Amino acid sequence: MQRGHLAEILLNLLKNARESLGDTGKIRITAHCRRNQAVEISVQDDGPGIAPDKMERVFEAYYTTKEKGTGLGLAIVKHNVELYSGTVRVDSELGKGAKFTVVFPAKALPKPFNK
Repeated sequence: MQRGHLAEILLNLLKNARESLGDTGKIRITAHCRRNQAVEISVQDDGPGIAPDKMERVFEAYYTTKEKGTGLGLAIVKHNVELYSGTVRVDSELGKGAKFTVVFPAKALPKPFNK
């Protein structure tokens, strides 16, 4: 993985978490290796959370709930994660914060050869 792509992923997730907190709150970052050798990184905040009707759209380009947001941060996260055959998901409940989790295979898997 290119460092720049990983840096963009983490920067955008941390920026979103910080902006959701306002003046107070906590952000927790965790990383670990799964049994299948995949690497999992989570960024969790204890902010207001994401409304259920908005969760399915948070990774869409230009979709934002912020007054001054561009709607590109999480779209970039999704794009960069998928470049490396990874996945990204969000778990959230109103009033209990949000948790974004990215998972990358530890080794690049060869793509099947189609004739």
